[in-house]
Amino acid sequence: MDTKRIAVIGAGPVGLEAALYARALGHDVTLFERGRVAHHVREWGHVRFFSQFALNHSPLSAKVLTEEGRTLPGDDTYLTGDEYVTNFLEPLAGSAALQGVVREHTDVLSIGRDGLLKRDLIGGDRQAYPFRLLVRDAGVETTAAADVVLDCSGTWRQPNALGNGGIPAPGETAAGKAIRYRLDDILGADRERYEGKRVLLVGTGHSAATALDRLLQLDDTSTIWVRRDAGIRPYPIDEDDPLPDRDRLNRLGNRVAGGGEPSIDMRPASAVERIETIDDGSIRVTLTSPTGEEIVDVDIVAALVGYRPDRTLYAELQVHECWATMGPMRLAATLLGSDEADCLA
Repeated sequence: MDTKRIAVIGAGPVGLEAALYARALGHDVTLFERGRVAHHVREWGHVRFFSQFALNHSPLSAKVLTEEGRTLPGDDTYLTGDEYVTNFLEPLAGSAALQGVVREHTDVLSIGRDGLLKRDLIGGDRQAYPFRLLVRDAGVETTAAADVVLDCSGTWRQPNALGNGGIPAPGETAAGKAIRYRLDDILGADRERYEGKRVLLVGTGHSAATALDRLLQLDDTSTIWVRRDAGIRPYPIDEDDPLPDRDRLNRLGNRVAGGGEPSIDMRPASAVERIETIDDGSIRVTLTSPTGEEIVDVDIVAALVGYRPDRTLYAELQVHECWATMGPMRLAATLLGSDEADCLA
């Protein structure tokens, strides 16, 4: 077998599993992690998966840890992010199979092809030139070489903008920490940010549904829920959903969207037009909808509007991206062409 030098970026669940399989196949593997192992998972550690542990590990990783004497969570267990880190990801990173592979606190800044510029050659001819990675470790910048690079860095660091049209709203950047782009621990460590406050929630994904679920459990908290869609059932319902908690969140979101909760004020078919921080520390938000503009004052904005990849990482490479999803073109085309949106179907 032709041994490859493989660089994996990001020591999250995907990066660790990818490094493990590459190592098992006999390749020379280095896994670069800008923070600690599972850094992003730790930031949503208070959230419980709605998928069982069986769906969040590979057979190989389970085999490696079991052979080292580790007792894994049951396959039917629904872990929190923190439990996933403690009981699986950290032990996997420290396993003999990944000994000497993981480099924590090492940031990959940019990737190119050795001896080539982005415009040089087209397509397959570039494969003869190894990748060149700019790496920063303890403030010192060096380069590393690889035959294969797997970008498993995820999207958590790059939240989407909150404003109308997918760009930052005027005043959004200046609002700073008053806008929360990640799902806070609303019933725990971040409770004081939300309890008894006026909240503007933007988004219609499962993070937004989880936020709704938790906001409804707080006393004297009022929420304005801003959504781009105009319907009263923004979440799809599958009567045979194999994930009970996902089904619960979908139904809760639809119930709230239908006006079923007095503490949640609906703003369907709306977008954030501008944001202003006013003298008392409140946030003044201008919303736009087909009926015109509306100004609301709130204490905090939960902008759960999704995330995107760090495209600057591979800006010097020739990457065939889908212009709509920013995913690899062939994979994106396959997914977009499918009639089934559920990855478990």
